[in-house]
Amino acid sequence: MNRIITSFFILNIFIGTTLVILSNHWFLIWIGLETNTMSIIPVILSIQNRRNVEASIKYFIIQAIAATILLNATLINIWNNGSWLINTPLNAFSSNIITISLLLKLSISPFHFWYPEVINGITLTNGLIITTWQKIAPTIILISIVNNLNINIIITCTISSIIVGAWGGLNQTQTRKILSFSSINHMGWIILISIYNPNISLIMLSIYIIINIAIFNSLITNNTINIANANKNNIINPWNASLFSITILSLGGLPPLTGFLNKIIAFNILISNNIILSNIPLIISSLISLFFYLRIAFNTNMSNFPQNSIFLINTRNNNKNNNINTIPLLLSITGIIIAPLLINTTIN
Repeated sequence: MNRIITSFFILNIFIGTTLVILSNHWFLIWIGLETNTMSIIPVILSIQNRRNVEASIKYFIIQAIAATILLNATLINIWNNGSWLINTPLNAFSSNIITISLLLKLSISPFHFWYPEVINGITLTNGLIITTWQKIAPTIILISIVNNLNINIIITCTISSIIVGAWGGLNQTQTRKILSFSSINHMGWIILISIYNPNISLIMLSIYIIINIAIFNSLITNNTINIANANKNNIINPWNASLFSITILSLGGLPPLTGFLNKIIAFNILISNNIILSNIPLIISSLISLFFYLRIAFNTNMSNFPQNSIFLINTRNNNKNNNINTIPLLLSITGIIIAPLLINTTIN
């Protein structure tokens, strides 16, 4: 029965996101966002423990505040312009408030303070949902109306988010916290590029989601919650461990892997729009973030921590369904094949 209820709420999450994507009406968009929020809370609480409850409360409060701010800003704009359509020009006040509410939902710095603690307090499966699917709806809204929003706020916050996401992951040992700061970093890149080329930002979002699914899938299979036991994957399935290490480096943007496409496309867009100086902190942040991805890759496939006999027996007896990770892992490291097409698209 518990699985049926959880499946029902997961279905509602998909319905809420679909409603947001297909709607051109602010009220329907707000309903879709609230459906998403109200449906993910029971999914998080499907496993009852103190950390899950705390994380669900934090997530609900932040998302409710962001949705309330969004609805109030749209009501003010409707009072001035008399239209519920999202493509209606926004007044200055509504533009600023809607920008802030969407950045809060996307955990863009400096509105990221809640995100790492929430991700670290829930299971890896729920972390996968929040870092991938739950990002789609607010990202689509922001990209759809980016020309009506406050561009200066977006540029400042996204560059800050890229820097914070890189520095924040340096001293972390929990894989969920590392991936949460990675999400802050990558969403900064995606939203920054949406200002100049919305279509490319959607491609970048798709690439990030594919890589994130592959990584979380491997972590979930082997129940890897910190760097110290990341080499369990190497003991269980060395082939899968090697692919996982490469996928982690792909998330860091190491050429010539799939994640490198996001970086090269982003820099190409920025340079083509005569944005040169801002690339310096972005390049430095990319190199810094690559360091903690290298830590995970090193501990996964290049070193063995001392393990007791009980641990080895348990991991060897749990060698199930590891081969299902191979396909998403391969997809996340072979994107260089389509690199010429994507780069040509950005140039044109």
